[in-house]
Amino acid sequence: MEPTHTVTPGATPGAAHARSPGIRRGRQIAAGVGLVAVLTAVGLGTTALLDSSGPTTSTLTSASLITVTPTMPISSRELNALIARSPDFGPLADPKRRAACLSALGYPSSVQVLGAATLQVDGRPAVVLVLPGDQPDVIVGVTVAASCSSVATGLLADTTVRRP
Repeated sequence: MEPTHTVTPGATPGAAHARSPGIRRGRQIAAGVGLVAVLTAVGLGTTALLDSSGPTTSTLTSASLITVTPTMPISSRELNALIARSPDFGPLADPKRRAACLSALGYPSSVQVLGAATLQVDGRPAVVLVLPGDQPDVIVGVTVAASCSSVATGLLADTTVRRP
């Protein structure tokens, strides 16, 4: 049987859409919006970089708030040995000045100093004081600047150790 009609390419104007589907209208709008967003971001970023007023200084304040208590410049054995010898108070030999220093450190001005020694800490004169601890088998070592007073303790280090 013979076909009743024949189809030739390009002869029917309605068949063109079947060969290559066209871009849908929604996709064209989305692509346009995306392109505008990218161009806007690039423009704003470039403007921000070009309008910068130069280098700025750091305003980190947390670094200045960090406190580090250095380690005691003498060992626990040396602290205990200071109790057995005559104290060397150095610049804190005056009992009133020593009492003012101890008071500024938070100790009663009448606390009995068990031992003391003068030394250099970072090239500066300092005094190590050995004080009684909260318990009979404990001592406290406090290193202060030689200028320790009621106004400024100059606390350099402190530690608590057991007596042998």
